[in-house]
Amino acid sequence: MLLRHRSRWWTSVTAAVVGLLIVAPFAWMVATGLMTTGQTLQVPPSVIPAPPTLDGTRVVFERLPFATLLANTIVVSVGRAVATLAICSLAAYALAVIKVPGARVVLVLILTLIMVPGDIFIVPNFAIISALGFTDTLGALVLPTVFDVFGVFLLHQFFRGVPRELVEAARLDGASHLRILTTIIVPIARSGLVSLAILTVLSEWKELLWPIVVNRSVDKLTLGPGLALLRGTDTTDWNVLMAGGVLAALPMIVIFLILQKQFIASFARSGLK
Repeated sequence: MLLRHRSRWWTSVTAAVVGLLIVAPFAWMVATGLMTTGQTLQVPPSVIPAPPTLDGTRVVFERLPFATLLANTIVVSVGRAVATLAICSLAAYALAVIKVPGARVVLVLILTLIMVPGDIFIVPNFAIISALGFTDTLGALVLPTVFDVFGVFLLHQFFRGVPRELVEAARLDGASHLRILTTIIVPIARSGLVSLAILTVLSEWKELLWPIVVNRSVDKLTLGPGLALLRGTDTTDWNVLMAGGVLAALPMIVIFLILQKQFIASFARSGLK
């Protein structure tokens, strides 16, 4: 009984420490965003804004077309998530359900590509986008990322767990592959699709390098590279930059707080795979 009590105590302490380490940077960002420029330069640094001010937030809207950046980010994130789910679902279905010839070889190649840093593909992707004439467009932010090797692998694991009896019964009834995918596979593997959609949106929401490479116009940028414009050549108003960071993170935080039960349940079911 005593060992069990100590175990629970250590678990609570560990969870509290880890939670504090995770929340502390965001809390510091919020506090800095509520300071004046002078307060951010104080030595020793000030932790609590006294008094809090929204001057940093006001300057963000003055220097950046924040509404445009936010709209671009939403369009690109949702577009990429929808396209990724469609393409990865078809690829995973071919590998896990149809089991096309060479499926194992393709799966090994996919696992190999997962371990390759994505930045390696920036130059060839830019060459392709430039040749197609898609530079400086929102489509250029979506097109190179819609085939996600991790997404194919994740959905492959879920689709592989669908009972073969259901698939065979549908085939005997004359159902096409597309009908089997949409009416049997997708509903059963819904948690995997939701997990992939969440990961895709989060990945695009914080994307920085690729939008800077492929787009030059400010009205074609997303939040990540847009916030980078707040950095000065010689000096940086850190309260303005941090206020922009809070504004950029706020939509994702609100969505998570509203749908946190669904998020946690989806990732918990994904962990079983």
